[in-house]
Amino acid sequence: MAWHPFRNVGLKVVATGVATLLWLSVGSDFFVERSVRVPLVFRNVPTLLEIAPGAPDSVEVHLRGRSSQLTGDQGGVNVSIDLADARPGAHLYHLRTDLVTTPSGVEVTQVFPASVMLTLEEKDQRSVPVKATVEGAPARGFVVKEVLVEPGQVDVVGPKRSLAALKQAMTETVMIDGATANVVKTVSIGVADASMRLREPRSARVTVVIVKDDGQEKR
Repeated sequence: MAWHPFRNVGLKVVATGVATLLWLSVGSDFFVERSVRVPLVFRNVPTLLEIAPGAPDSVEVHLRGRSSQLTGDQGGVNVSIDLADARPGAHLYHLRTDLVTTPSGVEVTQVFPASVMLTLEEKDQRSVPVKATVEGAPARGFVVKEVLVEPGQVDVVGPKRSLAALKQAMTETVMIDGATANVVKTVSIGVADASMRLREPRSARVTVVIVKDDGQEKR
């Protein structure tokens, strides 16, 4: 049989190109290791308990996998702790590698720190007054007569000990610089301590009553 080296030369060129691209893609997708900061997620927190302030919200994990998998910000990776059986008090939780959620094919070699201390407290609810946050000054010749807030109180939920020390909730800032008439704003309400929250999101209607300064307001 005669040998025809140039028979089907087009197919041979295509096959060679595909093989070369496959070799390059496999050869460049090598194994690498990366350390990334990922969220620490608390699952199944008992209804009547709250995590006290000071709990970490992220940890560092060491990952090993193909370079193509360990690019970007690793948004799908997190470490989760199941608190379904938690009781009030301080507890040490060990952060094992099997608690890390990763894409298939990515290996977790280490979690740092290896453990975290969490304090769980009884949840409570309390009604506190709402204080308006007002900044600035009216125009010359005008003064603030009074500040009205509606609603005047809100229900706050959080750890029992933290709630006991809470004096008030605050509104977002209302600016009155240069005002010559009443300033009325609808703003959000919140609390400074991140361990507490409003029972339901609320907004306040803040009315800053501004009048001419006739000298009576200074008495």
